[in-house]
Amino acid sequence: MPNIEMFVVEGLSDQQKEKLIDALTAATVEAIDAPIDSIRVWLSEIPATDFGVAGKSLAAIDAEKQRA
Repeated sequence: MPNIEMFVVEGLSDQQKEKLIDALTAATVEAIDAPIDSIRVWLSEIPATDFGVAGKSLAAIDAEKQRA
């Protein structure tokens, strides 16, 4: 039973989440020929203040972009 956990920054719409779950499932079926009913997907949402890139949180990066 394939289990997929993906971390995403909070803010995706329900429709985007559904699309992502569908795409991850389809890719797994194609890649390893897993039965679709055996695939589990977890999306873990991370606040922008708790996710960093290049030494800064995404919240700080977004705030800098807003000021520019």
